[in-house]
Amino acid sequence: MTRPGLATVPARVPLRRLREGSRPRRTRRGLLADVVTWAAPAGVGVALAIGAVGPLIRLLTQAGWAPPGAPGHLFVVAALLLVLGGLAQLLRSAGPVTASSAFWFWLLSAPVRRRDLLRRRYFALLAVTAVLVCAVAGLVAHTGSVPVLPAVAAAALAAVALAAGTVCGQVWEMADHAGHVAGQAIRAAGVLAFGSLATGVGRADLNSALRAPPGVAVIALEALAVTAVACCAAGYRALDRIDVSVLRRGQGLWTAGHVAVASMDVFMLTEFLADQRARQAGRVRPMRMGAPFAAVLARSEWARLRRRPYLAVRAAAAAAVWWGCRPMLHGPALAAVAVIAGYCLVLPMAGTLRQLAANPGLRAQFTPRDRWLSLTSLAVCLLASAVWTAVVMPGLGGGTALASLLTAGLTAAAYRTATRPPLDYTGPLVPTPFGDYPLDLWRQVFRGPLLLAVITAGAIAITAR
Repeated sequence: MTRPGLATVPARVPLRRLREGSRPRRTRRGLLADVVTWAAPAGVGVALAIGAVGPLIRLLTQAGWAPPGAPGHLFVVAALLLVLGGLAQLLRSAGPVTASSAFWFWLLSAPVRRRDLLRRRYFALLAVTAVLVCAVAGLVAHTGSVPVLPAVAAAALAAVALAAGTVCGQVWEMADHAGHVAGQAIRAAGVLAFGSLATGVGRADLNSALRAPPGVAVIALEALAVTAVACCAAGYRALDRIDVSVLRRGQGLWTAGHVAVASMDVFMLTEFLADQRARQAGRVRPMRMGAPFAAVLARSEWARLRRRPYLAVRAAAAAAVWWGCRPMLHGPALAAVAVIAGYCLVLPMAGTLRQLAANPGLRAQFTPRDRWLSLTSLAVCLLASAVWTAVVMPGLGGGTALASLLTAGLTAAAYRTATRPPLDYTGPLVPTPFGDYPLDLWRQVFRGPLLLAVITAGAIAITAR
C-alpha cells in the first residue's frame, strides 16, 4: 500500500508496457478460429441492432400506450424515482467499484496512484449505469406518452450522479450514510407518487406541476448536469482513497452473482442474500412452540414471517405501485404485471419448502413429519396468493375464473420453483459459442418460470375478452 513517505508515480505507461508484453501472440490459424467461433453471435447481434433502429425511431416519434388524458408525467416521475432508488440500494450493496483478489493483492500494494488503476472500472460503471437507466427511462416515457428525450436525459444524469455518489460513499462514511438516506427517501417518494396515482389525491395538481414549460425543463436539465459533473469529479478524486478493505466490501455479492450466472442457478444468489440478512439481524428472540403439533407448525411459520417485516412493507409498496399503474395501462398489461408481481411476493413465503428441497439431511431429521412442514409452507403460499388476488381483483375484473387462476397458479408456480432439486449438469452436451451446456439444463432452470408464463398468458387471455 502507499505510505506517506513513498512517492506515487503514474501507472499508465509501465502498466501498459507490462500488459502488452504479457499478451500471447496469436497465429493466423488461431485468429481465424476465434473469428469463426464468434461470427454467428456477432451476426445475430448486428441483425438485432439493425432491427432495433425502426422500433427506436417509432419510440421517439409516435405516441405512447397511455390513454388520452392520463397523468403520464406523474407516472414517469414515480417510476423513475423507484428505479433510481433501487439502483442506489444495489450500487451501495455491490461496491460499486470492486476488483478481483489478484487485482487488489498485487496491483494495489504497488506505489502507484490508485486513480490510474481504477479509472477504467469507474468509467465503465458510469457508462453501464447510464445505458441501463436510459433504456428503462425510454420505455417508461413511451408508456406514459411523454417526450422521450428529456426523460431519458434527466434519468441518465441522475443515474450518473447516483453512481458517482456511491463511489464517494465507499470511501467516506458520512457520504455512505447520506447515500443510504437519499436512497430510502427516493424510494419512499416513488411509492407516495404511485399512491397519489392510485387514490387520486393531488394527482391532477402534481401532474400539471410536472408538465413544465420548455424553459423550466432546460434549467432543470442544466442543474442535473452540473450535479452529475460535480459528483463525477468527487468520485474520481475518491479513487485515490480506495484501499483493499474498501474493494472487498461488495466482492461477496459480485462473486455470488457471477457463480449464479455461470451455473444458471439463481438460488445461489438468493441464498447468499438470505445469509447476509441473517447476519445483519444478529440475534432473534426465541419463541416457545408448545403443543399440539398443528399449532407448532403454525407458530413456526408465523415466527419466520414476523422476523422478516420487510416482506409486508414490500407487499404494501407493490400494491400501491400496481394500483398506480391502473390509470396508465390497459387490462392485459395490468394482468401481466399483477401475475409477475404476485409471483415475486409469494415466492419468499416458500422458504421452508426451499430449505427442505435443497437439504435432504434437514428433511431426514423431520421424517416422517417433513410432509406436514411442506404442507404448512404451501398453505402460507396459498394464503399469500389469495390476499394478493383480493387486492388486485377489483381493478382487473375477470370474475371467478381469473381469481381462481391467480390464486392457484401463483401458489403452483411458487411451489414448482421452491421445490426444484439441485441442478443436474450431466447428460448430453450441446456446443455453443459460450461453451458446452447440458441439454436438459434448460428444463430444470425453467421449472417454475415456464408455469408462470403459462399463467400470465391465461390471465392476459381472460382480461382481453
